[in-house]
Amino acid sequence: MTDFRAEAIEVYETTRSSDTRGIIAALLHLAETIDPAGTIDPAGPSAPRGAGSPSWQAAALSYLQGKQHRAKSVDRLTRWLAAQGFNVNDEAVRLGMWELVEAGHVKADTTGPQLLFSAVPTRQ
Repeated sequence: MTDFRAEAIEVYETTRSSDTRGIIAALLHLAETIDPAGTIDPAGPSAPRGAGSPSWQAAALSYLQGKQHRAKSVDRLTRWLAAQGFNVNDEAVRLGMWELVEAGHVKADTTGPQLLFSAVPTRQ
C-alpha cells in the first residue's frame, strides 16, 4: 500500500463500524502529527505529497465556516471552487477535504448516501 492516507480514507468512508472509523481517524491523526508533509512513503524512500496545502483549501474552509449548519458534498464544493476560479476536480477536492478533516478543521458525515463535509464549530 503506497498511499496509506488514501487507503485509510477509503476504508473510513465505506465502513459503518464506529470502532473501525475511530481507529482509522486516530491513525490518520497520528500520521499527520508524525509526518504532516506526507513525505514518508511506507513503500520506500520519501516521496513528497506536496509542500503545503493547496490554495483552494483555505477558500473551501472559509466557505464552510460561513455556512456552519450546512454540510456540503464534494460535488457542491467543486462547483463552488470552480466558480471562484480554482481549477479543481472532485477527486482533488475529496482528498483535500480529508486533509482538513485530519487537521481538525472540518468534519465528515458518511452516514448518509452521500459524503458531506461541514465546518467544525469554533470554540469561544
